[in-house]
Amino acid sequence: MSINNREDANSYYNLINNLVDDYIEKWKIRPSSLGRYLSTNSDRFNKFLMRNGLSEIKGIDRILSDVIEDRVSMEKDGVITFENFKYFESDEFKISSMKQCLYKGIEKADIKMEKIIADCFDTNLGSIDIIDADKHLFKLDDWEGEDLRVIVYSAEDLKLIKNNIIEHLYDKFSKEKMSIVDDISINLGDMIKSDVFSNTIDDKLNDDKLVDIINGLLSGFKFKLKKSDYYVWIS
Repeated sequence: MSINNREDANSYYNLINNLVDDYIEKWKIRPSSLGRYLSTNSDRFNKFLMRNGLSEIKGIDRILSDVIEDRVSMEKDGVITFENFKYFESDEFKISSMKQCLYKGIEKADIKMEKIIADCFDTNLGSIDIIDADKHLFKLDDWEGEDLRVIVYSAEDLKLIKNNIIEHLYDKFSKEKMSIVDDISINLGDMIKSDVFSNTIDDKLNDDKLVDIINGLLSGFKFKLKKSDYYVWIS
């Protein structure tokens, strides 16, 4: 299928607008964060179109990208109502802890992850059970006489976890105040812009350091290996 005229385009723009608003509400993410959660042509972006039955429509990816860009610009430029601003700044839309960085916006585990586990441990899919799809937690039965718990993240998941960590750290950091002298203090959020902070942390937070952080957050698990574009932890 293709978009043949302006009427078709308007209809799909209205549909995508509603779906994006639903996505924002479901995941409790700020519009300004949409570009990270649904980056163009990413696996998550393509899944969004697929699960809404739109992936076969030629040109629909451009419409989704336009709507996401519009939402991001609206918040950055302040073109949102005061009520919406208060809502997006509520605790629901904030990452309250480092642990939550592992789950915010991360979609459920899929069959690709089960296949990665099967390849890593030279077993079959019948030996693998999903314990918690939201946490990407699996159980591998009878591997060398013992059951293993396994967690798998894709490279895209890790990128999103990294962005969640950066957002959480900046949100926490920007609320801190530095005392200069008695009765004079400076809000650190006024001194460092979010994009400068994000770029600085992004440069320093390489894959090895990110894996170390996740090790600390996944209590009882340790990093096993990277296979293709997937990272595997075991317990």
